[in-house]
Amino acid sequence: MSAGSDMDITCACGHSFKAWVWQSANITASPDLRKSVLDGTMNLVRCPACGARFHVEVPFLYHDMEQGEWIWVYPASSAADVAHIESEVTAMWERISATMPAKVRNAITGSYKTMILFGMDALVGYLKSKQAQGTTGRNRIEKANS
Repeated sequence: MSAGSDMDITCACGHSFKAWVWQSANITASPDLRKSVLDGTMNLVRCPACGARFHVEVPFLYHDMEQGEWIWVYPASSAADVAHIESEVTAMWERISATMPAKVRNAITGSYKTMILFGMDALVGYLKSKQAQGTTGRNRIEKANS
């Protein structure tokens, strides 16, 4: 499931406004969201006061069911907190997986690739690299396990 919400945003000019910001994108269910990640429009806002355009960086989950990937994208500025973020993501995964039926949880745990990236640019780079190589997360896992 993809999820977002209206958030309070403050521009560098000092103006505050509300804007829709995605916090997760299931790109299998909503393929248009993959396109907005790749073309740089995901969470891109425009200040109504000064016209400045900028990305709102929030923790973000990119979920691709076809490729078997959960990619947690944190703001680039949080890279120094990687140990804390890794434990946070592990705790989130444990809470999410605890709500799943055992059969689903076991299937996902055995076949999904989970990773943490810092900054939307890192996600775009990763996706474009996979696209250029013609590889998928699920194929890599299957090859590694076979």
